[in-house]
Amino acid sequence: MLSPTAIVRKMPPLRYVIVPAFALTGIVLVVWLVVKQVPNVPVATISVAPPQSPFALRISGIGTVLPSTDVISVGTDLPGVVVEVAVIEGQEVKLGDLLFRIDGRQTEADIAVATAKLAVANGKLAGVKALPRATTLREAEAAWKSARARVVDAQGRFDRLEELGPNAATSRNERPRLEYELAAASADLDSAAAQLDEVKQGAWKEDLDVAISEVEVARAELGRLQTQLERESVCAPIAGTIIYLDVDMGEHVIPGSVQQMVALGVLDPLHVRVQIDEMDAWRFQPQAKAVAMPRGGARGEFPLRYLRMVPLIIPKRLLSGDSTERVDVRVMEIEYELDNPSSMALLPGQIVDVFIEVPEGGEAQSKDK
Repeated sequence: MLSPTAIVRKMPPLRYVIVPAFALTGIVLVVWLVVKQVPNVPVATISVAPPQSPFALRISGIGTVLPSTDVISVGTDLPGVVVEVAVIEGQEVKLGDLLFRIDGRQTEADIAVATAKLAVANGKLAGVKALPRATTLREAEAAWKSARARVVDAQGRFDRLEELGPNAATSRNERPRLEYELAAASADLDSAAAQLDEVKQGAWKEDLDVAISEVEVARAELGRLQTQLERESVCAPIAGTIIYLDVDMGEHVIPGSVQQMVALGVLDPLHVRVQIDEMDAWRFQPQAKAVAMPRGGARGEFPLRYLRMVPLIIPKRLLSGDSTERVDVRVMEIEYELDNPSSMALLPGQIVDVFIEVPEGGEAQSKDK
C-alpha cells in the first residue's frame, strides 16, 4: 500500500495543467471574437437583368449610338471675342443659320477704308477713260493754231526778203534771222501738232491697264475683308440638331483649340457603330438580322439596318466594364442604321448591346469560304 507522500509525488505539477487550459481558452476566445467581427455581407442581387439575345446563335458586340452625319464639331478659324451666341442645346438649325458671332468692329472699319479706296480707284479709272477732256482738246488745238500762225508770219517775212533780191538795202543779218525764226516756228508747229495728236488719242493702253489693275486690287481687298466679316459669323454647315454647346458671350476663342465649341448632327435616323471581336469576324454576315438593346433596364429592341463594314481590324477602344472582358484584342467595326423614335429612347453617345444573328449553318459556310 502506497503512502500519501508517494501519491502526491506521482501527480503532475499544477502549472502543467493550468497553463495549457488558459492557452486553449484564449485561442477559443480569439476565434470567437474574429468570427463575431466579420460582417455578414449579404450576397448582392442583380437589380437589372442584362439584355437577352433574341437569337439562338449570335454575335455579341458593343455599339455606340451616333448621329447619321456623325458628330460635327464646329469652331472658328479666326480669333476673337464672342459677342453673340444664337443657339441652345437641342435646338434645330437649318443650313446657314447663325451659331455664334465674333466681334467684327475692326473688320467693319477696315471695310469702310477699303470701300473708300475702291471709290478712289474707280474715279481714276473713269478719269482715264474720259480722255481726251474737252478743255484739254481745245487748249491743244489753240496751241497748234498759234504755232501755225507763227509759221505763216515767219514764212511771209522770209518770202518778202527773197522778193527784194540780193541787192536790196538790207542788213546781212536779216536773212539768217528770218531763216531761224521760220525754222523755230516750224518746230513749234510740229510740237503743237504732236501734242494735239496725243490729246486726241486719249488714254494710253498702259495707263488704262494700270488704272484697271488698281480697281481690281481695291475690289479684291474689299472682298477679302467682307469674307473675313462673314467668317466671323459662324454658321451651321448642315441642317441638324445642336447636341453640344460650350461657348459663351465674352469668351475669347482661338482657332485650333481643343475646346469643342459647338457640335451638331442629324438625329433621325441614327447610326450605331458596333465593335465585334476579331475571333467572331469570320462568322459575320452582312445580311444577318441585328438588334440593339439599351442598357440600364430600358425595354425595347431596335432593329438595325446594315450600312457598311470598316475593312480594317483595329485595337479595341470601347470597353464594357465586365471584369472578365479581354482588352488585349482587336475588333472589327460595323455600322448600322436605325430609325430614331420620337420618344428619343436612344441618344448620341449612348452605349448599347448589339446582337447579330448567325443563321444555322452559317458558321460552316463561313469556314468553307
